[in-house]
Amino acid sequence: ADYISHTPMYATWNDHEYGSNNSNKDQKGKLNSLRAWESLWPNPGYGDSDTDDGVYYSYYWGDVHFIVTDDHWYRDPSKGNRLGKKQTEWLSNELVNSRGTFKVIVIGSDILDKKWRSDLNNIGDVVKENRINGIIFHAGDIHKNEFKRRRASGIRYPVTQITSSGIAKVWRRPFAHIRVDTTIADPTMTVHFYRAASKDDDETLWQNDPNLVCGGEVKKLGEDRDREHTCTETIRLSDLTAYK
Repeated sequence: ADYISHTPMYATWNDHEYGSNNSNKDQKGKLNSLRAWESLWPNPGYGDSDTDDGVYYSYYWGDVHFIVTDDHWYRDPSKGNRLGKKQTEWLSNELVNSRGTFKVIVIGSDILDKKWRSDLNNIGDVVKENRINGIIFHAGDIHKNEFKRRRASGIRYPVTQITSSGIAKVWRRPFAHIRVDTTIADPTMTVHFYRAASKDDDETLWQNDPNLVCGGEVKKLGEDRDREHTCTETIRLSDLTAYK
């Protein structure tokens, strides 16, 4: 089965939909933003509906579990934390009770950002304590495509993140097409990053290079954004497995 990122398959807000750029938990008028968002997006849920605490929810697509977080409502620079205590407890419960082969944690910005490392540390504690395999992160915000796989937070398998961002921001209009196959012995998620081939809006063609591996050759390209926007990467469940 396939899905394309940055479609109404799931929706969580960015800076300007929530408030000002890089806005935090003290953003004025954020309750008005929440009401507007609820009227526009038919999401499965909006955090705790009894207390109005942002846009987060989860759902299953086959045996893939999408856990969509809100990294603005509780965002606190003084603590280096974006998800807040209540949402982190909810996220932990979702992970512990997940029946998904892959658990895709959707977050608006980079989970590996060192300025906000407490969120990843908290998730890592849950992963280690409960021996959870199959977690992958899906981020946005940076107006480009990006693939990351790094050791971090003591998790025994690499923290893996797909970033697809900027479909309406720059002329490349990058997005990701992700193909999931959980029917095979070692289930896979294959990410095909696409960009516009030229700045010509009258005849837009989209490019992906199935032979350019994001975690391999593309890392040698430095700041060659055009190449990185077209790479392909296959993530295997065995890559995200460390616990029996």
